[in-house]
Amino acid sequence: MGFDIAFLYAMKGFHTMVHDAAPAAMDAVENRREQTIERLRKRNRINDIEMDNVRRLMIRSSELENLSSLDLITEAVSENTRTKLSVYRALTSAGFRGLLTTNTSSVTRATLLADGVYDSERFALTHFFNPVLHTRMVEVVAGDMAVYHRQSLLAFLRNIGRQPVETQDISGFVSNGILMVYAVMALRLLESGATIEAVDQAARALKLLPPLFSFDSWKPAIVDDVTRVMFEHRGDSFLRSSRSLQRLAMNNPRFYIEQKTNPKIYDLAGGEKRSVNDATLKQALRIATLVAAARIAELGESPSTIDFVAQEGIKFPEAPLREIDALGAAQILEELASINQQLGGEPLAPPKLLNAMAEAKQKFYQDEKPNPWLSTYIHRLANHARD
Repeated sequence: MGFDIAFLYAMKGFHTMVHDAAPAAMDAVENRREQTIERLRKRNRINDIEMDNVRRLMIRSSELENLSSLDLITEAVSENTRTKLSVYRALTSAGFRGLLTTNTSSVTRATLLADGVYDSERFALTHFFNPVLHTRMVEVVAGDMAVYHRQSLLAFLRNIGRQPVETQDISGFVSNGILMVYAVMALRLLESGATIEAVDQAARALKLLPPLFSFDSWKPAIVDDVTRVMFEHRGDSFLRSSRSLQRLAMNNPRFYIEQKTNPKIYDLAGGEKRSVNDATLKQALRIATLVAAARIAELGESPSTIDFVAQEGIKFPEAPLREIDALGAAQILEELASINQQLGGEPLAPPKLLNAMAEAKQKFYQDEKPNPWLSTYIHRLANHARD
């Protein structure tokens, strides 16, 4: 993803230096650049000026120290806190004092700033959606970033044609907070005996992303990393409940080869010898998205932000929290219990917030605005957790 972010910066007219600690990755920059240009050109997604920009402005830098004079650095190493912090220390030692952003999917801003490795006033999280070169939304966690630097970062993202959405400092942001639960649910259905085609067809019928097809771009290894970090931050056991995810992550096999399902996936998934009917597949996938969205609200995100990212970023047909309001929290809990019983194994735990809403007959929205009851309950829940 780091390469695509650098490509985007250069394509939009910004002088961009690319550094990777792996020599093979650096040697491949020009070839990847030309392959990407050609792919975009065939789809009419890049013009002549942008092609010239990339060729002129995207420059390799073999030494990290050469980046010290830049105004903005976007770090995009693996989802590993120690690795990220080692990069920040090296940049600081080299004299870098500009804006630093990390393109992460799951590590929190508080975690990366805990040791004081970089100045919090000049540091933010960015989460570019995949595929970077086609998706406009970028989630941003600015926290206590200085106002001027925050405004500069948001303006830069708009200048490169992206739509920044500020979110709370929650592992997984809004998007992965929903998508990772959804991805694990899809694997759990596969392990319960569903076919790859049946799971994806059920998702398409709901007008949702086909999850197993999407694994071919997400990559099992990345999903494994992201769910691991999210579990470490949030303690949501369901994220690590798939028997097959770690096996799939070892070699990243494709779920589809030449538009046909890969039979080797079933060997790795070790699915049970039973069928899962279409109604159950649809219910499980739908409930996974709704419960995941409610969990993000429980962690402190605004309902309006959750629904906006779900619809405009992930392209869900319905706003999940508004859907819960329409059906009632009690019904969602009832459907979740049914799915957990059918799947067996580690359940998708109901958020405490949903239980409280069902008991108090509350909703996420009141008079078209976030319900004030939510903030009171979440504040009380957070205080209880600290006691």
